[in-house]
Amino acid sequence: MLYHLLGLLSSAIFIFTWVGLFAQIQRISQQQLKVEEDNHSLSLNQFGSSFFAFYAMFIFGIAVEPFNHYLVWTRCGACLLTLFILVRIWRLRRTRTAAGVSLLASAALVGGFISMGFRPFPALAQLGANTLMLLVTVILIQGTLHQWLLLRRRQHIGSLSFGLFYGILAKDISTLLFGLTMPFAQAWPLLVLNGASVITRGAVLLQMKHLQSKQSISATPLK
Repeated sequence: MLYHLLGLLSSAIFIFTWVGLFAQIQRISQQQLKVEEDNHSLSLNQFGSSFFAFYAMFIFGIAVEPFNHYLVWTRCGACLLTLFILVRIWRLRRTRTAAGVSLLASAALVGGFISMGFRPFPALAQLGANTLMLLVTVILIQGTLHQWLLLRRRQHIGSLSFGLFYGILAKDISTLLFGLTMPFAQAWPLLVLNGASVITRGAVLLQMKHLQSKQSISATPLK
């Protein structure tokens, strides 16, 4: 009962992540019309690692028995929205790296949908899902760190959306609570991934608020 209650709560809170991703897409479009340079404050590394963090949870939900609808469909939506952001970044920058990340993410998502027809995975596949989550945790940490360093170097928020990071933090905290209702042997990769996300995304959000405060002070006219 507690499993389904927190699963529903986690899914409901995850909607804020979708809202945050929509806000990020809108902000990219708005900033593109104003100052194209503002979009260079977006870290391709950070959004690529975010996609694969969502994707790892998507695969984890497919691999476990029973099929975890709370994880799979919420992360599926997040993967699609993040993929759209990656494609928008590629269209803005037209670099091989951006194209490669977009193509890799697209192929991975298609592979995830195909894998649904072959579940439940045997123990080796489950181990692979856990290994993927640990690998993505490392990728997520370095990708979010890159976004933090980019903010410090540019001293400008640019197209980065506050709503995105508020939504992701709410999602991570609710997912951590949901993970605690699952057997630890099954849930520990989920706890590690979301715990790392809370720490690193929280650091980026604090840096954004610091820059916003500095920009507000500098914009205040002297009397």
